Amino acid sequence: MLIANDRKDTMEDIAMGTKKVRNRRGKGFGGFQAKTPERILDYGDGIYLYDKKGNQYIDFCSGPLACGLGHCNKEIRQAVMDQMEKYTFCWHLCFINEREKELAEKILAKAPQNLAAVQLANSGSEAVDTAIKLAHQYHLERGKAEKQIVISRWQSYHGMTLGALSLTGFTYAREKFGTLLFQWPKMDAPLCYRCPYDLTYPSCGVLCAKSLDILISQVGERNVSAVIAEPIGGATSGATVPVPEYYGIIREICDKYDVLFIDDEVICGFGRTGKWFGIDHWGVKPDIIILAKGISSVYVPLAAVLIDEAIVATFEAKKAPFVHHFTAASNPISCAVGLAVINIIEKERLVERAATLGEYLHKKAKEKLYHHPTVGDIRGKGMLMGVELVRNKETKEPLSPARHASQRVHQFALDRGCMIAPRTGVVKGIEGDQIMIAPPLIITKKEIDTALDMVDSAISDFEKEVGM
Repeated sequence: MLIANDRKDTMEDIAMGTKKVRNRRGKGFGGFQAKTPERILDYGDGIYLYDKKGNQYIDFCSGPLACGLGHCNKEIRQAVMDQMEKYTFCWHLCFINEREKELAEKILAKAPQNLAAVQLANSGSEAVDTAIKLAHQYHLERGKAEKQIVISRWQSYHGMTLGALSLTGFTYAREKFGTLLFQWPKMDAPLCYRCPYDLTYPSCGVLCAKSLDILISQVGERNVSAVIAEPIGGATSGATVPVPEYYGIIREICDKYDVLFIDDEVICGFGRTGKWFGIDHWGVKPDIIILAKGISSVYVPLAAVLIDEAIVATFEAKKAPFVHHFTAASNPISCAVGLAVINIIEKERLVERAATLGEYLHKKAKEKLYHHPTVGDIRGKGMLMGVELVRNKETKEPLSPARHASQRVHQFALDRGCMIAPRTGVVKGIEGDQIMIAPPLIITKKEIDTALDMVDSAISDFEKEVGM
């Protein structure tokens, strides 16, 4: 976020020191929050955050959907300090970064066995751009340079760089940048609660997956490089979980047309859904996996792209380096944090904990929240949950965008001491409200109960506000 002054200072003012810093009012720039935060964060401890006034907040969304190990973990802090005493940057032209090697080995040990290499980056958006370029160069090295199109889904989120935003199916985020983006096709998302075909499972025949075959045929298989998907819907679809057959069908279609399958695990990866990777719930092996957020619990910028052994073999056979690099990628400090995160997850068995505690979270959420007339659906897996808000529970009619429903529920919850993530756009990209709940994996059952009671009250506050 950039900080700008209210007015410009003259050179004379600056030279004379007549403009005092305390008289300059900083303005936030960027982001798409509906309201500027009124709270100043002071410190964090585990699942809790505290503002400058001493108010306590349960971080019930991992701020947002990212901080899996909670705040200010001492082991992670020590890992940073230990690495900073050794070296803080490693130039690959001269040295090998031992932390990078150790982290890559740790990640691959948890990943599907077909993945054989790791390319590090600094953010999920960077990692998505990396995957786009990697897929293109892979086909190029095989003499298929025309394979350039990447197919994604509507109601998806893949990032904010121009490449990642081209794949993102979030209308609000795209509308001001449309002419800058790749005009790549998108398939319908697997939204069973709001089926785009007005069908029901299983009589639908999983048309949302099979439509990929039609789309590739229409675009021309010779032109399609890859398909990208979040295993469980993220911010723009409110934790939608595809039916059991879905990813098996996607994998078969990709194989049929020599198209790579890119699995975006930025939110789901590293235990969030009760498996190391969200795609593990379907037993499908992607060609590329994208990781961020949970890989470092966002203590530092860190992301990764995991690469199938066949892709690696193609580059090696051609003796062709992947033409791609970021200066700060694979920073030793970031890698040290990644290693510490994996060690903590393993030691405290947090993946298994996310599975069992996730069952408790979903059970209690349905007990405490489903009675509301505005709660239409509760969905997700493990410690990832979406609660869709509606105007009419029977017809699933969405609330008017003018109500800012998810933002208002978020604000009411924050006033009561609970952080949730407000999201919109699940209905045709422009309507529909949902709140995301994704607590740190270290949360307890008692804390889940306390937080859900706060969310329950927040929804009641909103319903009173709109007269429901």
